[in-house]
Amino acid sequence: MLNRNLLKECRRGVRSARWNADAHLRAHERRAGVSEEAILRVDTCQLAANSPIEDFYSAAKCLSSSAFLFGVFDGHAGPECGRYVSTNLFPYICSSILKKHEVTELPPNRRLQWLFSSADTHLPNAFIESQDEKILKYHDKFRRNLDLYKGTVREALKFAFESCDEDLARSALPTNTGYIDQYAAKIAASGSCATIAHVRNRHLHVANIGDAAAVLGIVNPNGSVVARQLSRAHTTENADEVHRIRNQHPVSESQTILKNERLLGELSPLRAFGDVRFKWPLDLQQVVLKARPPPNLWTPPYLTASPEVFYHKLTENDRFLVLATDGLWEWLDPDTVVRLVHDHTLGTMTLQPYSPPNGATLHEVQAALRERAQGESQAKKPIDENCATHVIRHALGGISGGATKQYQRLIDILQVPPGRARCYRDDISVMVIHFNDRFLNEFDDDVDA
Repeated sequence: MLNRNLLKECRRGVRSARWNADAHLRAHERRAGVSEEAILRVDTCQLAANSPIEDFYSAAKCLSSSAFLFGVFDGHAGPECGRYVSTNLFPYICSSILKKHEVTELPPNRRLQWLFSSADTHLPNAFIESQDEKILKYHDKFRRNLDLYKGTVREALKFAFESCDEDLARSALPTNTGYIDQYAAKIAASGSCATIAHVRNRHLHVANIGDAAAVLGIVNPNGSVVARQLSRAHTTENADEVHRIRNQHPVSESQTILKNERLLGELSPLRAFGDVRFKWPLDLQQVVLKARPPPNLWTPPYLTASPEVFYHKLTENDRFLVLATDGLWEWLDPDTVVRLVHDHTLGTMTLQPYSPPNGATLHEVQAALRERAQGESQAKKPIDENCATHVIRHALGGISGGATKQYQRLIDILQVPPGRARCYRDDISVMVIHFNDRFLNEFDDDVDA
């Protein structure tokens, strides 16, 4: 009897540990149904390792152009810059929409409809008013310089990234009376990588600085799933990036500019918002910042916020886009991630009764039934409804060793509190943008991207 009771207690303990692990993993998941043009829905999930978390994510729609914006932002040296950029970069982008792309004329500060954001938006009113003023000035500046740009989304994205970074750095400069806004100084001194997707009709642009990544999930007619990377990490593993930085500085700095696979021996990403320690001259840093400057700071700036922009025209085979901070890619490769998302989609599909959409053709119904049959034969019922949570679960828990061992790995990792967890892993943010295949099958345009 004693052994039987002990066994029951153990089983209850295991169930409780699993429940706690699941609740922890799902605490910051989110799903947003969009069902508009190319976007069907968005799944997100986030897991902290730092305390406070330095990752952020956002989604919004530009009302003036009907373009959707999605982004993940990986902060470092504090959460301030990542939080700032996640809520301020999109207004710059919406204010960069050129006349040829505009649908309606709206004031620059009313061009954006937020879908969601993980950032705390409770900022001081004076700071918010200051940001609105910066956006208005930026909009006017962009209009006055239209002749300098080629009228493309690519150029507008680059200009928005660069101007957002310039403004956040300028906010930290001393006023005429010598006053320094300490909150603005914290934003400028910390840093953030950013990977954003701009989706308008079939046109997808990905703008990236740093080491987060965007991966497109393509499902071929034969059912095979393929990953296509739409970004490149700006680290020392990128030979083109190393060549770019070395060419911008004297040969005499060849031994110091990149050391221990880091910029000036300290910073891993080679492009980022903020991080003015790598952009400002030494005398300005001594006035504004309390932080120690990096060694061998001879010819700043060493860091840029100018993004690398990739373009892709969506087809009916493009099913989803994954945006994720480098905390995920330390555990999983792009091929594995797109397979996990695809299998999860098939698994959840088979749990719902099939109902053909209004106006569906016989060919579309037959294709959907074949896909459901494939899902029933290949996919198991997923533990998580949210596919971004599903991806993080597999990254941390693994998929080998049986369910018990898988859960135990997950439990062990999640029991380490934020702060201490940073010794074992990074913050992880995953956003999965599901495309509307019916829209992509039917709609086409010839708008210049």
